[in-house]
Amino acid sequence: MRSKKLRKLTKLSIIAYYEAVLPKVRSGGFILADNTLWDGKIFETIDPNDKQTIEIMRFNDFIAKDTRIEKVIVPLRDGLTMIRKK
Repeated sequence: MRSKKLRKLTKLSIIAYYEAVLPKVRSGGFILADNTLWDGKIFETIDPNDKQTIEIMRFNDFIAKDTRIEKVIVPLRDGLTMIRKK
């Protein structure tokens, strides 16, 4: 059975995880985010009930505007985003 702490963490958004990790990354350090193209679903009309795809799109939009980092999406399989902290 999962602990209460683990259950609470799994309910957080991808952005919340990102915001928790970024302060711990040194300047020049990297974060790698996998599945950011999500089998191409982010380019299609989204079913409003597809919470995973919506969350990935929110994350992609969020980091696109984040001036604290440099980023590039590598279109390999489901997408790998390389994020470098300035």
